[in-house]
Amino acid sequence: MTSEAGAPDLSSTIWPQVDRALSGISVEPEMGVLDLIVRIPKDEVVRGLRALKRAEDLNFDYLRCLTAIDWEDQGIDVVYHLYSTTKKHNLTVKTTLPNTDLTVDTATTVWRAANWLERETAEMFGVRFNGHPDPRTLLMPEDMDDTFPLRKDHPLQDIKLIQGEGIAFPEEQE
Repeated sequence: MTSEAGAPDLSSTIWPQVDRALSGISVEPEMGVLDLIVRIPKDEVVRGLRALKRAEDLNFDYLRCLTAIDWEDQGIDVVYHLYSTTKKHNLTVKTTLPNTDLTVDTATTVWRAANWLERETAEMFGVRFNGHPDPRTLLMPEDMDDTFPLRKDHPLQDIKLIQGEGIAFPEEQE
C-alpha cells in the first residue's frame, strides 16, 4: 500500500508509536513482508534500541535475534529483531556498516541477550561490537580471525554455491 506522495502507507502499522519513540533520532521506515523495518544510522542505533525498549506503548522487551547481512560492496547490515511480550508486536531494526568500518556499539547495555548474539555475529561476519563485555569466540578457533564463514567473500563460498545447484523448486530453476 502506498500513499499519494509515493511513500509507503504505514498508518496500519506501529510506525506512529515508533516514530514518536525515536524522536530526535534519524530513522527511515519501510514495510517488510511481515513487520515494519526501520533503518537507524550506526552512531544512533543503540540510543534508538534503548528508546524502543523504554517506550511504554511499544515495550520491546525481547531481542529475538541479532544477525547480519553481507551486501558485499555496500557493506554489512546488522539486523535486530525485536518483540514485545506484552504488546505482541514485532519490529526489525537495521543499521548499515561500511566495509571500511565494521564496528557498532554493543546492544548488551539494552538487552543482556545481545551478548551471545553479538559474539556469534562477530565470528561469522567480522563485525566488532564496541564495549562488548565478553568478546571471546564461541564457535571458531581463537586464532582464526581473518576469515568469516557467513561473508560472501569467504574462500569456501564457491563450494557452497556448487553444492546448492539443482535443489530449488522447478519453477525457480528456470
